[in-house]
Amino acid sequence: MNTCNLQKNAFPGSFGNINPELYVLSLSRFCEDLGSGMLVALIPLYISDLGASFLSGLPLVARAGLVMTVFGLFSALTQPLMGRLSDRLDCRRPFILFGLIGYTFFSFFYSQVTSYEQLLFIRLLQGITVGATIPAVIAMVTHISTSETRGKAVGVYTTIRGVGFGLGPVVGGAIARYWGFDVGFYACALLGVVSLILVTFFVKETRSSPEPAPKKKGGKKSYASVYSLAGAMLMMMVGIMMVVALIPEYEVRLEASELSLGVAVSAYIFARLLFQAPLGSLSDRIGRKKLIVGGLFLSVPLVVGMGYITSIGQLIFFRAFQGLLVASIDTPAMALAADLSDGSSLSSRLSIITTAQAAGMAFGPIFGGFLAGYVTFVTPFYACALLMLLAGFVVIKKVEEPEKVTEPGNVHKPLRTDNSGRT
Repeated sequence: MNTCNLQKNAFPGSFGNINPELYVLSLSRFCEDLGSGMLVALIPLYISDLGASFLSGLPLVARAGLVMTVFGLFSALTQPLMGRLSDRLDCRRPFILFGLIGYTFFSFFYSQVTSYEQLLFIRLLQGITVGATIPAVIAMVTHISTSETRGKAVGVYTTIRGVGFGLGPVVGGAIARYWGFDVGFYACALLGVVSLILVTFFVKETRSSPEPAPKKKGGKKSYASVYSLAGAMLMMMVGIMMVVALIPEYEVRLEASELSLGVAVSAYIFARLLFQAPLGSLSDRIGRKKLIVGGLFLSVPLVVGMGYITSIGQLIFFRAFQGLLVASIDTPAMALAADLSDGSSLSSRLSIITTAQAAGMAFGPIFGGFLAGYVTFVTPFYACALLMLLAGFVVIKKVEEPEKVTEPGNVHKPLRTDNSGRT
């Protein structure tokens, strides 16, 4: 008898049909993302204490932006390569462990750098190691769920890890103020160790299903659907991240304080966290494509409106509503990409989505800052709204949502293995 299936079915009610191992994996990511969020606050501030040899002519804000873009860019470039390699080897844990070891080592090594160029290079390497984990983790989340619970599972996972990333900047800023940057980097490394321990001892390997996928899931149409979803995710993240570059302009236009602007940033994060799991569950019931298209079309007037707000209260409201709409796109899109994948290419296809997310995070600030700085303030909002509108029509035209397949007796049995590789 399959002991892994016994383990999964031993918690039928208390976990709401969600494999308890999902919570351990999510907690591991919570620790890493808490540290990653801390680094978002620590590194830009740390740069001012470092000298530069070759890049000394760059303004401080440009150097800070370059560090953040390099991390996102190399994470995005790494993900599809690692996703395909993970599928070829049919394993996930080694990639997650490799990424966590790299994250931990480089977090500690930030405290040892003496120049901006060294920090930039370490940030680049950390982007590569973090990028190696993302397709493997998402694939593992989908392996330990089924099509009937996948939206909820992805929502739970993204919510738990998102809380960590949302709290990270506050924790990092407080540590830097009261104990210094070195202590902050040591704390990030310690969180990496905790995450590494959780995965090593409490998360089992998963394998791709040996059963052939239905014809609707394979072929060129399936890839067209996944790439269309990736385009939607890219536009969504550009729309979110371009606002980061415009915060100084909002401060002047709205006569807003740093605290109120921080509340606006947090409003997006926590609205997204609040609605991810419920909207993921809703997509399990009514279909994922409807939510994705609705979120994209509703984002069009919202993004345009953000170029014309006149008070900090409006900005907070718009950002909170933006968080809700992102939740209606992000979680269903990830679950739908998994639904469209056959068992042998799950990591590869999910890496297309996660790469689009990382690319949007990397280029969003440059997109917004360049257009607002060299054209007009409202130009990036109109440009992003147009791209979101086009993405919505592309999803309608190109994305095919497969019919749900319910196993006999409604028993969910994704293939699992123990640490020795036995099924």
